[in-house]
Amino acid sequence: MPTGIAITIGLNEVDPNHYVDGQGNPWSGRLNACENDARDLGELAKSLGFEWNGPLLTQHATSVAVKQQVAEIAGRLQPGDLFMLTYSGHGSQVANTNPEDDPEQDKLDETWCLYDREFLDDELFSLFSLFAPGVRVVVFSDSCHSGTVAKAAPGEPIDEFAVAKMLPLDVSTATEKKNEALYSQLQRDIPTKRLQSVAATVVLISGCQDNELSRDGRLNGAFTGALLEAWNDPDARRSLPKLRDKASELIPDAYNQHPNYSIYGFDTGPALVI
Repeated sequence: MPTGIAITIGLNEVDPNHYVDGQGNPWSGRLNACENDARDLGELAKSLGFEWNGPLLTQHATSVAVKQQVAEIAGRLQPGDLFMLTYSGHGSQVANTNPEDDPEQDKLDETWCLYDREFLDDELFSLFSLFAPGVRVVVFSDSCHSGTVAKAAPGEPIDEFAVAKMLPLDVSTATEKKNEALYSQLQRDIPTKRLQSVAATVVLISGCQDNELSRDGRLNGAFTGALLEAWNDPDARRSLPKLRDKASELIPDAYNQHPNYSIYGFDTGPALVI
């Protein structure tokens, strides 16, 4: 039988010693439901037979922990096996110092805001390149995770919980400036042409389109809550695109948030069913 392993990540805040606002003040970026997202998606994965050792939450969701755990799993999985990675938290971007390795040509690297620092999309794809051909990787990202999303103004919360899960522009800019040497070095350390080096099949379902924002919630983020509800529909469980479509239907129209579906590597067709 194929092996399935899951890592679920959720951060309700980040380290204010690393993240700062435009005045240089510490910024923790408090959110409400991201830890619940990680727990609930982990429990779902466990119910499907995945190996899951509990969520990586807030202070434990560091760049070192994510890299170590993903690399360890990559060494274990064989063709036909499945790895599920979920993230719920803030998304942002930093200036791309490797523009020749930027498929979107937007001169930005998208990031997940882990507790200790931002985690570059280059780093994520570098980790995916460790997986053997034939391994299936499915990523659910409940964040404002694309580079162009910063061009969308957060606006007012839809309700008291549905705040945008993105770094405010002043925090994004100030944090990058404060840690410019770190992010530049991280990009220099990552091999170029990362997409070409991914031999596994990687499906990313993110919480919104490029020009939209992902929203937090009372119990779950808008995307994660819709995803969990969509899973109860037998037709939606037939394929990942159907699951994305159903989740999109379940997010309130007022949120203007429509989950995106992207595939990298080698498409194995019907095998991309959880």
